[in-house]
Amino acid sequence: MLPLTLNDGLMFVSFLIFLIFFVYATRTYIFMAMMYLRGRKRARRAGERRGAFVSILIPTYNEANVVDRILRACTSLDYEDYEVIVIDDSTDGTVEKLRRWARHPRVKVIHRGDRAGWKGGALNEGLRHLDPRSKFVLVFDADFVPPPDIIQRMLAAFGDERVAAVQGAQWHVLNVDESWVARGLRVLLSAFYFFEHPARDICGGLTQLNGSVMMIRRDVLEAVGGFGTSITEDWELTLKLYEHGYRVAYEASVKAPCECPSTLGRAIRQQYRWGEGHTRNFKRYFWRIVRRDGLPVSTKLDFILVGASYLQAVLSLTSFLLLVINLLLGVGWPVPGPLAYFLFLYMSAAYPLAMLYGLKLEGAWHEKKDVLYALLLGYILAPFVAYASLRGLLSPRGYFARTYKTGRVTRPSLLAVS
Repeated sequence: MLPLTLNDGLMFVSFLIFLIFFVYATRTYIFMAMMYLRGRKRARRAGERRGAFVSILIPTYNEANVVDRILRACTSLDYEDYEVIVIDDSTDGTVEKLRRWARHPRVKVIHRGDRAGWKGGALNEGLRHLDPRSKFVLVFDADFVPPPDIIQRMLAAFGDERVAAVQGAQWHVLNVDESWVARGLRVLLSAFYFFEHPARDICGGLTQLNGSVMMIRRDVLEAVGGFGTSITEDWELTLKLYEHGYRVAYEASVKAPCECPSTLGRAIRQQYRWGEGHTRNFKRYFWRIVRRDGLPVSTKLDFILVGASYLQAVLSLTSFLLLVINLLLGVGWPVPGPLAYFLFLYMSAAYPLAMLYGLKLEGAWHEKKDVLYALLLGYILAPFVAYASLRGLLSPRGYFARTYKTGRVTRPSLLAVS
């Protein structure tokens, strides 16, 4: 047996990275085909359950710029049997604003002395104050503006008794014209909420909760021990639900407008937290999900691809390093030249096409030029996301860095069509 050389080792690593990116790109093309052939799934109309009492939970931490807006929307919904519970950790002017809102007959305000358990800890505190009649819990972040009919539209998606939770679309458009960062991030999130999320739902993948515009059965929440307390409590709750044999449904037709981070620093902090917390929970729950009896193979495979998604940033930087080494040392490519060029194009085109498809499904095809901002932003974010995902693998806990909300609305007309 011939000894392995440095060239052999570099070729092997290059081939593995090549293969992983090929799998992710092929998955994207399969999603495109499924969305084209079957279209977006429509809401599961199974009766609106208008008699069900719903508790809306809104965790806040220094949200003075947006708290009045979310509470005006949530106290004006076209539904009778509901309450609004605000769980507040604030140290700014939010406290005074909530003191006035506490006089509203639908609103309960709970102040915590610290941020124990981060956002998930606040939500768990809210669960302790639910109306005894409550059957469903609906969660919003403070920068959202839910449409008046959102409760009945989300309740309609619970026709299947196996569905424990429903995730609606987060529509990141309120302040999209504040900066190129907001425009680019909106495109990235459009690809996720209007293309990838519904495609995964159609293909039998793992449908995840995303922290806002999500409704969960109260009895199921209690059965799984409430919300997670990691820095990505939504992803943790998703995995807890699947671990216990429940399902999550996605409804792209149910959407609520919200903000995007409008500066590079805020975008980096948000993506850093997501990358770190997502990867940490993927590691923590890996064997529990993979070994879970009764879960379809498609769901387990999608869990692996979704769970490891932030680690793609590590592979991207590694592949760039290998390219430099190849140029300096003349290391060969893992596939022949012409095929390598074709595969490079095949893999490189997948993500821009997904962004364009997301904008088309969102109804924003006229803003397709913003894909260029999204690509630039992706390159800038990559090293930070790579470091964050490695921290998620190697460190036991992280810090929940709040994303600052400006409260600006650059497209007020969109509030009327949400």
